[in-house]
Amino acid sequence: MDVLGRLLTGSLEGRTPGPADDFWYGPVGAVTPAGVRVDDEVANKISAWFRGREIIATGLAMLPLDMFENLPSDGGPQKADQHPLHDVIHSQPNPWQNSFEWRRMMGYHLIDQGNHYCYIQPGARGFASELQPIEDPSKVKVKLVDRRRKVFEITDPNTGGTTTALQDEIFHLHILSKNGYCGRGILSYARDTLGLAVVLEQFASKVFSRGSLGAGAIEVPGVLNDDASKRMAESFITSNGNWHLPKVLEQGAKWVQAQGLTPEDAQMLLSRKFGIDEQARYLGIPRHMLENSDPSFGNAEQFNRNFIDLTLGWWLAMIEVGINTQLVAAPQKYYAEFNRNAIARGDLQARWAAYVDAITTGTFTRNEVRRKENMPKLPGLDEPLAPAHLTGKQPTSRSATPNPTPSKAPAAQVIEVPVVPPQARAIAVAAACRLLRKEIAAVQKFAVKHAADPTAFRAAVAEFYGGHQELVSQTMLMSEASARAYCASQVAQLIEAPGLRALEQWAGPAYAEGLAEMALEEGVAA
Repeated sequence: MDVLGRLLTGSLEGRTPGPADDFWYGPVGAVTPAGVRVDDEVANKISAWFRGREIIATGLAMLPLDMFENLPSDGGPQKADQHPLHDVIHSQPNPWQNSFEWRRMMGYHLIDQGNHYCYIQPGARGFASELQPIEDPSKVKVKLVDRRRKVFEITDPNTGGTTTALQDEIFHLHILSKNGYCGRGILSYARDTLGLAVVLEQFASKVFSRGSLGAGAIEVPGVLNDDASKRMAESFITSNGNWHLPKVLEQGAKWVQAQGLTPEDAQMLLSRKFGIDEQARYLGIPRHMLENSDPSFGNAEQFNRNFIDLTLGWWLAMIEVGINTQLVAAPQKYYAEFNRNAIARGDLQARWAAYVDAITTGTFTRNEVRRKENMPKLPGLDEPLAPAHLTGKQPTSRSATPNPTPSKAPAAQVIEVPVVPPQARAIAVAAACRLLRKEIAAVQKFAVKHAADPTAFRAAVAEFYGGHQELVSQTMLMSEASARAYCASQVAQLIEAPGLRALEQWAGPAYAEGLAEMALEEGVAA
C-alpha cells in the first residue's frame, strides 16, 4: 500500500482513523476500550445510568432548601424567610428557572462534568439577587492565582470569544477534584463500563435482528453437489429477515448447534447484571433502585435510609457548604440547610412514634426534637422528662375503655390534668393513627377470609387483639390494664354492635384523638 493509501485508511499510524472514518464525524467524547465514544448523550441511552442519574439529580431538587438564623441566647434555629437569599435558593434563582429546575440541572452538571457554575448577579435581592447558570460547564477553565483566588476563563459557545470572571462573580460547585479547585465528573470514571454496556446492547440488537438461530454447522454424510449446495445456501439467506421460514437440508444433512452461551444468555448475564452493578457502584446508589425491584435481603426501610444518608448525604452537604461560604455574607448568624426529613414524608408516622419514645424515656428533650424538625425553641421544654419506670410511680387506675358506640371516639374518664403541649398531643395522635391503621387492615383481612364463617371471624379478631395489647401499651405508653381494656372494647365493637361499620369510625380523626387523649391523661397523672 502506498503512503497516500495508508494515510486515507488510517494505517500510517496505529489507531489513527483516516479522514473518511466515522470517527471524525461522530459525537465528541473519549473512545473507550470497547471501541465506542461515550458522552453524556450516549450514556443516557443506557437505562440504568439514566435512572441513577435522575434519582440523584431529582433527589437534590425535591428537598426543600431554606435559610435559617441562629437566634441569640441559645434560642435554636429559626427559619429566615425574610433573608434576601432565601427566595433565591428556595424558590427562584433567576427569571427563567425555579429552584427545582436549577438544582436538578446542577445535579446533571456535576455527574456529567464534575463542575457547576453560576454568574452571581446583584439586584433587588442583594449582592446575589440572581444565580445564572452557565449551561455548558466544559466552556469554563479554572485557574488558581497565587494560591489565593480562583479565576474563571469562560468561552462563549456562539462567538468563541473568551471572558474572565473573578471568584466573587461566580458560584462554583465541584466534585471528585484532584487539585481542590476543579472537579471531574463521575461519567469520566464510568466511561469504560458504559462503553461495554453500549457494545453489548448493540451486539444483542444485531443478533436478534438477524433472527434467533444460534451459531452452528451443517453436517453432511457425503459430498454435496453444486445444485444442492446452492439451494441450501439460498435457504439461509436473511436479507429479508425471514429466519422463521423453514430451511432446506438435503442429502442427509443435519444442523448441529454450537456449544456454549447463546447470545441471549450473554446479553442477560453481562449487559443486565454486570452493567447495572457497575453503574450502581459508580453512582453510589443501591442496586435495587436501578432494577426497579425490592431489596433481595435486609430491610427496605433501612435501604432507603442508607440512600438518604450515604448517597444523597454528601451531595447535600457539598451544596450547603458551597452556599454558606460563597453566598452568605454572615455565616455565623445565617446558614442554608436542606430539610432531609422531607424525602421521608411517607414515613412520618414512624418518625413521630420514635420521637414519642425518645421524649418519654428522657433520651431527648422536647426542644431537641423541635430542633430536629427545624422548629424554634419554646420556653419550659429544655428539661428531659423522667421515665415512668424510674420514678417508681404506678399509673392511676381508671377507665380507659373507648365508647363502644360508633358515633363517638374513644373517651377517657374526665380528670383535671395539666395542659398538654400541642406538640406532644400531635405526636400521640400520630402514634394512635398508626395503631388504628394496623387494626383496620387486620380486621378487613379477617372479614374477607372468614366471610362465610362468623365464628372463625370472631376467633381471629379475639386472637389478634390478644397479641395486639402489648403493642398498644408500648406505642402509647399506657399501662397494661389500660391497653387490655382498650383492646377488649375494640373486640366488643366488632363482635356485637356496630360490627364492621365500626371501621368507618376508627378511620376518622376523632377516634385517634380519643385514643391519644387517654394515653396523655394517663401519662400526666403518672
